Formats: sequence, structure tokens, C-alpha cells
Amino acid sequence: MRRNTSVFTIRKYDFGSGHVRFYTFFLLTLKMTVFAEMIKLPSFKQLLFIVFSTIAAPAVALAGTENTPPRHHLILGSAEISLNGSYRLRAETQDAYNIKSYGTARTENFLLSRLRLDADVKIAENARLRFQVQDARIVGHTLTDDDFGDNNPFHDPLDINQAYFDWQPISSLGLTLGRQSISFRDRRVFGPGDWGNTGRYAWNAARLTLMHHGIESNWIIGRFILHDPGQWPNRRAAGPTAYACYTTINYWPVDLDLFYVLKKDDRRTQGETDIGDLASHSMGFWLNKSLGAWDIGATWAGQLGRRAADDIRAMGAVVSLGRTFQVSGKPYVQLQYVTGSGDEDPNDGVHNTFDGIFSGADTDLYGWMNLFFWKNLREYRINMSLHPTRAFNLRSEYHYFMLDAAQDSWYFPGQVQRQDKSGHSGRELGHEMDMIVQYKAGKSLDLRGGVCVFFPGDFVRNTGESPICRWYFLETIVTI
Repeated sequence: MRRNTSVFTIRKYDFGSGHVRFYTFFLLTLKMTVFAEMIKLPSFKQLLFIVFSTIAAPAVALAGTENTPPRHHLILGSAEISLNGSYRLRAETQDAYNIKSYGTARTENFLLSRLRLDADVKIAENARLRFQVQDARIVGHTLTDDDFGDNNPFHDPLDINQAYFDWQPISSLGLTLGRQSISFRDRRVFGPGDWGNTGRYAWNAARLTLMHHGIESNWIIGRFILHDPGQWPNRRAAGPTAYACYTTINYWPVDLDLFYVLKKDDRRTQGETDIGDLASHSMGFWLNKSLGAWDIGATWAGQLGRRAADDIRAMGAVVSLGRTFQVSGKPYVQLQYVTGSGDEDPNDGVHNTFDGIFSGADTDLYGWMNLFFWKNLREYRINMSLHPTRAFNLRSEYHYFMLDAAQDSWYFPGQVQRQDKSGHSGRELGHEMDMIVQYKAGKSLDLRGGVCVFFPGDFVRNTGESPICRWYFLETIVTI
């Protein structure tokens, strides 16, 4: 294709129905403003408003269109620029818990919004720049910015979420430098955590990629950034630093990945009896194999190293077996077991608690309610899905959660929830049941909703308040 050499030329700028898409953003923006006043209403009316507005705005705005995804392609001098983005709204109700605590004795009704705008600038055949700005906001929650310190999972107004240089000087070598998202396979070693409103991980990193005959090896050094609403641009965390090699092997009969991750932190990590440096080495594999209608999968990670004066000896594993039934709706059933080791003796000088590496903690990994993490955990689960039509997906999950070590803690993502050091409270955490419905209304509009319930087990009942907690959500994603 002959390049247009004018200083600024629009090659393609196809909005589909431009005035309709503008009306979409007008409605969604207006809705956020109205919601700020709406939070004074009683809880039931709040929920009704959330449900109506989350469905109605994009549905009305896209009515009568073919939902063709917008394409924005520009020429600026010698550079080719591709523009796109998304706008996500999610209404949530959390009953008897929140992101920080279980057993809150209150109901939270709130609305999350996240706007992402992306620019991909091709500056040469083998080089490009990538930028992403993100605006994440929340209204209606009782938790404020002060409750989260310098890393906020809900609120981070307009900031730089990605900004990197990507260069491939030869076909077998690539280099990515700057702020970037890093994710592999099942998201348990490196996971961006995109379900969270601000995203769990974005990295200031250097990434060298080597490719040869079906093998891709990624060598990474970097630190994740902090989503601080009071800081612009967001800065990288003071630690830990990640040094990693993640290698994908695609030419064998089984899909196999091998990985090594060094997590190093000199900020004085708390050990069992003293404070010191952290040097944690995680190594393992991910594999997947399809056998006709059956599929099997596994992830295993062992951890060694030093945590202050303590030795690290920990392990995490995931094993799954699934089958797709060749009938109408293609029902799929999967059995899965997840374990992350715990520490039975907090005074023996050996740290046995698996730390989850840099795993995501969202959606289908450890339950949709985010009450658990890959840390002192045993999870037995059944996943089922059904596709009545190409656009419609039903998913249900049953989870049975236990502590791996009764003397160790129950861990939320990123924090301790409860602990009985004597181990006398038992290991049973409880049961979670999730029902998720997703409908792709068009190429530019996705709708998703869910109902999830947690029933506490013996450990929870024996260590404090133990209500049944519930979570409801309704989400729309508009691609722009």
C-alpha cells in the first residue's frame, strides 16, 4: 500500500454511526454525574437505578446500529497511528463484605467506571510505540482513597497505564521497554488482574523476547506500578523487583511453558522472628493437552530462597480435567483442584506459605467474589458453561475452600483476613457458588451479569462473625 506523505492525513476514520457513538458517551458520562446525587437514595432505589442505567445507556445509544467496531487509522508524517479504546461500567452490590474485610454487617452499592484509550504508533516496519491512558473512578462506596494508601484498586483518574517502545530488529528477537502489561497463559504466574477497576498489575519493565522454531522465551526485569490517585504520573513501587524468564514451547504434542521468577526486595521484609531482605525463587511449568472432547491442564510452582532469616520452602499447583459435550449448546464441564501451601509452624525458621508469585486474583481464578488467593489454600471446584447461541454464554461454578495449614492465615488478595495460630478453629473456609451470564450484543457492546453467594465453614464460624455474603454485578463494555 502506497504511503500518503502528507503531514496529517486521515486514511480511515469509520465510526459506524458517529452521532450514535457520541450519544453513547454523553449518556454514560451523564450517568456518572447523576449517580453522585443518587447515592442519597435508599439502598433498594440505588440498586434499581444502577441496573436500569447500566443496561439502558449503551442499549439506547446503540439501538438501530449494526454495532460495527470503530476503526481509527491515521497518518502523521511517516508514522501510522491506530486509535481505539473501551469504556466499562460495572455496578456492584456487596452484602456483608467488601474488598478489605469479611463480615462487615453492611451492604455496599457502588458503580465503577473505567475508560481506556489506546494509541499504537508504527514508526518503522519493525518498531512501534504503544500508549494507553486510563481513567478509573468509583461512586457510592463507603471506602475512600485514605483506606487504600498509595495503591488504589478503585480510583485512579486519568493516568498513563501503558507507554512502551517495541522493536523487532530481526524475526527471532524482540525488545519491549517501558510501562507495559505482562500476562501469560492462565494468568497465575503473571496476571494483569484486569477485572479490578485500576488493574492489579502494570509494569515498568524491560522485556527481551527470543523466538526460534516454535519456542518463545521472554526475559523480564521490572517493578509493578502503584495506582495512586494523588500522584501523576503513577510511579513504580519501591519493591519488589521481578527478574523472570517465561518460555513457551509450541511444537510438542502438549502445550508446555517453563518459568523462573526471582522476587527480590531489600525493604526489610518481616520474617518469623526478625526483619530482613527477601529473595524468593519460583520455578515451574504450565501444560495443557486436548484429547478429542477432553482437555487436561496443570500448573506447578516450587519456591525456594530466603525471607529475612528464614528459609523458603513452598509450593503451588493447579490440576484440571474438562470435557466438551458435542450436543446443542456445547456444554463444558471441568473439575479443578488448586493448592497453595501454608505454614504449619510459624516458629521453625522455615517459611512454607506460597506467595502466589504475581498472579492475577480476578474472575475465575479463585472465585469471583475475591475472598481468597493462591496462598495457604486448597480449592476443590466444578466449572460448567453453556453456549445456547454464539452470542450468549452461561457459566456456573462451585467452589469448596479450605486452609492448607490450620495454623496459617486466611488470605484475601494482598492481605491477611483471619488467623488462629493454635489451629484449633479447623481448616474449612466455606462454599462459594457463582452464576455468570454474558451476552455479546454486537461487535462493540458486551453485557455481563452475575450472582454469587458464599456460605462460611467451620474456620470462619470459629474465628468471628460468619454471615452468608452475597455479590451481584452488572457490567457493560463499549468498544470505541
